[in-house]
Amino acid sequence: MRQIKVLLAVTSLAACFTVTNSCSQKTTPDTASVLGVFVASTPCSEGTRPLPEIPVHADCELIRWNLTLYQNPKTFTPTTYKLRYTYGLAQQGTPGFTGGGTTVEEQGVWKMVNGILSKPDAIIYRLTNNKTNQTIAFLKLSDDLLHLLDTDEHLMIGTAAWTYTLNRISSK
Repeated sequence: MRQIKVLLAVTSLAACFTVTNSCSQKTTPDTASVLGVFVASTPCSEGTRPLPEIPVHADCELIRWNLTLYQNPKTFTPTTYKLRYTYGLAQQGTPGFTGGGTTVEEQGVWKMVNGILSKPDAIIYRLTNNKTNQTIAFLKLSDDLLHLLDTDEHLMIGTAAWTYTLNRISSK
């Protein structure tokens, strides 16, 4: 009889620990699923300067982006993001940067919101940096394409040679 009571007590304690532990876990990049990884090479311009750590007068003509968006694996709602970008002067005749460029890594939270002034039914991905509280917004063009918005949430306009569109390189 005593063995049954001990077994029941241990089982109850284990069940309580499991419930408490699973409810207290936060969704982090380690526990979240990847919605997608998006990359691009864009011009470095006034519109891209909301990115922290790019000084206003930095020698910058090119930015290479690598954005990973995470979501809750059960509800598929946005959770966190990681953004790694390198900026600087393009090294002529190569795909690289003069002197290797400057690489910055940031992370934060992101959410989906509806609408911008020019397109009320648009889906916007708004990223908020954990350290600086600055936001960066992207218009979702499709599941595979995100387009950078300026600080007033207008589309960034590229040229024949450059675009502000990030492309998915990994899928859900």
